[in-house]
Parts: sequence; structure tokens; C-alpha cells
Amino acid sequence: MHGSAPVTPDPIRGAIRIGQAPEMGLRPGQSVSVNVIKHLEGAKWAVAIKGRVFPAFSELPLQAGQLLRARVSTAEGKLVLTVSEEVTDAVRAALVRQGLVAGGEAEMIAHALARSGLPILAETIEKVRALLTRSGLEQRRTARIAATMIDRGIDPAGPAARALLPVLGFGERGGEDNRRYRGRQLPDTPRAVKEFAAALSGNAVARPSILQAYNHIRAKSQSWVVIPFVFTSGGQRIAGTMKILFDPFQSRPLAFTLCTEGISFHIPLGARPGKLAIYCDDEALLRAAQRGLDSLRSKFHNMGLEVDDIINKGEAFDGFSPAEEGMILPSVDTVG
Repeated sequence: MHGSAPVTPDPIRGAIRIGQAPEMGLRPGQSVSVNVIKHLEGAKWAVAIKGRVFPAFSELPLQAGQLLRARVSTAEGKLVLTVSEEVTDAVRAALVRQGLVAGGEAEMIAHALARSGLPILAETIEKVRALLTRSGLEQRRTARIAATMIDRGIDPAGPAARALLPVLGFGERGGEDNRRYRGRQLPDTPRAVKEFAAALSGNAVARPSILQAYNHIRAKSQSWVVIPFVFTSGGQRIAGTMKILFDPFQSRPLAFTLCTEGISFHIPLGARPGKLAIYCDDEALLRAAQRGLDSLRSKFHNMGLEVDDIINKGEAFDGFSPAEEGMILPSVDTVG
């Protein structure tokens, strides 16, 4: 008699429970997309629904990155999501159609392209792969930077892309010490920052600089404006970037992101701003952020803004937008 393989519980028709029913306009019987963000502990998970992240409980064999469809119900004041199907990963399917192997660097680049609303093409992926290899910078965030350049018609194989990478990823973890760039001390004043960014274009007196050109070119999909900064307080210098996503038709901000080495902040804007989300690249920073969370929440509350209860790990953020804002894709363009 042959031994049988262990049976893995099927997530379909299982339940995901959220401790308190959030005010999201969800109605019993409604079908929603649920993005599994990460495992927290035991049966506790972080899941995203309609762009917001919640702690949830489930005995199902969930996996980070899963995209599920679920039916809404409530029980004893709690939101209950009964899983109806697992949604096919559109990015992986697009890679297979392009003759590429899903997983690894190709899939990471494909996700960056998809989050920028760009077609997933084998030629583009190879160009971005070569750019990342030459850059020596952190690849996941650099891939998204490359995608925003492509969205503006900047060839990732060209010299402009190579010059822009260290500017758009200014101050973040990469091949150089974040306090210096190619042996030069980072600037201290707004004017010095502009001169520094212009010098990176290869011509210190060039006007407009390559950064100004990037910010002024209207993107086809997402119009991000990137502003490098250096902040000095008590002898400590912090370098990074502020990124603002604009509605190109109404000239109003849609999201704000601040990135520096090891920690990033993101908040959706608009008629009803969302919660400020915090992303940390290592455990030490995560613990420090947790210690200061109550103080930060109080300060933002005074401005009429909310702060997310969960400090997220850095892999859930690509330097522009959280994974949960770009993972749920109605379709993926493989034609262009």
C-alpha cells in the first residue's frame, strides 16, 4: 500500500476575519479583492482591501503576495471574508506570454513596470536588467525608478537614464555611502542641492538640469515629481527624496512619499487623504519607529491626518507606492 501525500487545506471557501469591521462602505454579499501582504504571527496576517491594510486572522494556508476574491459578511461586529477564488497573477502570466521565466529579477522588473502602468515586454525587461546591473543600487527600488523614466519616454539603455538613477534615488541605500557621492560631500542648502543634481547630468552649468527635465516631462501613466533633500539637525545629516504624484489633468496631488536610507513614508492624498504608512528596511529601524508611533500619531492627528497602526517592512514598498496599491491589476498590457 502506497503512502498518500499530506493534504493541504484549500483556501477556497475558507474565511479571513478582521477584528473590527472597518468603515469602508462594504456591504454583506459584496465581492472584494484581498491582497495578502505578509504574515505577522501565528494566525495573524496583514491584508489589503481597497488600498488599505488591516490586521486579519485566518487558519488558511495563506502566502504573502496571494491575491484572493472574497465575499463580504459580518459576524459579531467583525468583518468576515469568505474566499471564493484565487486570482491568477497577471504579471506572471504576462511574463510567460513573453517567453520569460516567472520569478527572480524578471518578475521584479515586470511588477515595477506594471505599477507604473507600462506594458510588460521582453525587450524592456532586458534593458532595465542591464541598467540595474550597471547601477550597483538596490534593485527593487531602482527598477521602479527605471519604470518612471520609461513612462516619460526616457530610454533605459541611454545615458540620461544612467545619470538620473543616483538623483532619483538620492540618499537611499545603494553602491555609495549616502552621505557622499563619488567622494563629494552632499550639499547643505536647497541651492546647493540644485547645483549638485545639475552636476550629475554631466554639465554643472546646464539649465535645465536633467532632474528638471524629468520633472517637467509629462508621463503617459503617472506624473511623479521628485525633489532631493538634505536635512541637518543636531549634527546629523539626512539625505533623501520627496516624491509627489500629480493628477496631470487637474494639477492636484494624489500621493506623497518621503524616502531616506532605511525608512520611507507614504500617504495617499486627494479629497479624503488616507493613512500615513511607514516602511522600514531592517528590524532596528522598525522597532525605533514603533517606539515613536504614538508621538507621530498625535502630531498627525493635530493636522487632521491618521497614521497606520502597522509599521510595514521595506519589501512592501518600492520607493514610490506600496505593493498593495499596484498589485491588484485589472489587466496587464503586453502589447504597448
